Amino acid sequence: AYLSIAQALFESSQNEEHDADFLREGLVESLLQVLGSDEPRFLHNELRVYVTGILKNISHNEQNQRALADLGAVTILFKLLHSSNLQGTHEEAQLLIQATAALRNFAGPNHEEFLREDRLDTITRVMAMFPEEVELLTNVSRIFAKLTLNAPACEAFARNGAHLRQIAQTLSSNADSMPLALRMAFVLGNLTEFSDRLRVIFAFDCEGTALAPQLLGSYWRKEREIARGGKDQAGATVAEVDEVLVKLVRLIANMAISSTAGSTLASSSAVVDPLLDMLGAKKITESEELVLNVVSAVTNLLFYDEPSNILFQGDNKQLLCRLFRSLLLENFNVEALVETARGLGNLSRHSDVRKCMSDLRLDERLVILLDHEDRDLVFPVCGALVNLAADQECTKRLMTATPIVRKLIELVNDAPADDPGLRLVAIKVLTNLSLDTSTRWSALDVQAVRSALQQIPVDCEEVSTALQEDPQTMADMQQLLELTRKLQQRLPVVDVVPGQESAADVQLLSRSSVVSAAIGPDASRAPPGHNSEVPLAAMTRPPSSGGPVRPPTAKELAPRDGPKVKVSSGDAKAMADKEGNNWGCKHPGCTRRFASEAKMLAHYDRRHTMLS
Repeated sequence: AYLSIAQALFESSQNEEHDADFLREGLVESLLQVLGSDEPRFLHNELRVYVTGILKNISHNEQNQRALADLGAVTILFKLLHSSNLQGTHEEAQLLIQATAALRNFAGPNHEEFLREDRLDTITRVMAMFPEEVELLTNVSRIFAKLTLNAPACEAFARNGAHLRQIAQTLSSNADSMPLALRMAFVLGNLTEFSDRLRVIFAFDCEGTALAPQLLGSYWRKEREIARGGKDQAGATVAEVDEVLVKLVRLIANMAISSTAGSTLASSSAVVDPLLDMLGAKKITESEELVLNVVSAVTNLLFYDEPSNILFQGDNKQLLCRLFRSLLLENFNVEALVETARGLGNLSRHSDVRKCMSDLRLDERLVILLDHEDRDLVFPVCGALVNLAADQECTKRLMTATPIVRKLIELVNDAPADDPGLRLVAIKVLTNLSLDTSTRWSALDVQAVRSALQQIPVDCEEVSTALQEDPQTMADMQQLLELTRKLQQRLPVVDVVPGQESAADVQLLSRSSVVSAAIGPDASRAPPGHNSEVPLAAMTRPPSSGGPVRPPTAKELAPRDGPKVKVSSGDAKAMADKEGNNWGCKHPGCTRRFASEAKMLAHYDRRHTMLS
């Protein structure tokens, strides 16, 4: 009789119009009592499957979900998962499929309950006991996909590497299951975004430096075959395979934040070759998320300027310049421009790349982008220009073919006083430009630069008290003041005669005229015959869904990479704070900021959307 009733209720629960009826008629309490009871009449497996299936269906309704949570539904469902009661049979798997599907509905709003009483251990043991039950494993991946959007859950994963090792084992054993691979790659991307410890564990303890490239190559070959008109056995489309590639590329980008993993990945043709192929084959207008993540991954790998880095070998540097040129010139996607500028910042540390950039007129495009309203774009653009301006040949072109000095003056004048970092990188470009004493500056430019420099100490003094609790900002401010002083010493005092502005030009003072010593960059990085006043820039992407990520400095490889948007421990998905007219992304670890809430939310939906 109980089974017949459960079957009838299950059929009714499949219609969402009946969701409210279950709560109103008191059926929710009765269902939980049946499922949580140890009485023999309620222990029949088929009965439990139907009752659990009912709870799964009706818990999509938010009101039912809250009521079920208050009545202890999560505890009752986890009781079904305890391995001491399981033998690993297929019949048990059918019950657990329904139980994990129901738990998935609670994993978002009630994620704290999943972190109690070793419940993560319970889920991990279930994965180990049922390695061939793909539907069950996929449901577990859905639970983890929701949990790992929250900082406390990521911290729990970081405390016990066994969870990560089991996830990697499950992914490796079921690599051909696209739904499972998609979600497990998403989970691993979230975890490797969160913690350097998890990056290292996955990369080496879980053999992630072999697994991730293997999956990347496999799914890229699958995508190319389908794109050429071939058929996938499972009937997958190019778009579906691309979704998996998006998550895998993001995972590699986040792994590359770790210096040890990043160097290993950069030396692997199994990583570099597919990334370059994707960058050449995919158009951002058709595959925006994939292209953005590929550029992020390449940028992070370019951070490691080592002989073993394949991206710096052979023709790859020139190939990247041409690929980046298309992104820089042929689209108006701000995120793509940001990622490309970061990539060029890392790539332009090499003299042959700087020459190639000049030949392709990328320097002109970078100067044009100095006018852009997005601070996140202007900053890496300046980073690339720091490197170009450190090259004597590039300096001559920049000074004759572009209005770079005027653009930088405008940037310094327009940058907020409480953003010394942006002003600093602009002053770095001007400083490197000034080192070539053979290049003559217009008297008007010199006068304008002097005027802008005189204002900087005044602005710094006004905002220093408000910024003193931010060590990085204060460090930027101190360096800004030092470079400002040095540049002032190098600039001659000029008087522009009215009516003769265009004819007036001056030669800057030589280095020997500067009293203080240069800031010592690695001499091996300075172009021959030209000493760089500041270290060459290396820009990388902050860790978000499109993937890493940031320069792997000792400070930023702390257990919690310091996002500029602070997320409280109690609400990792809290809406980002609004500072003035800047809206920061609400996703933990993403430092992207936007001019409006609408733009921020559009970015969040595109880059950090939870998988269903």
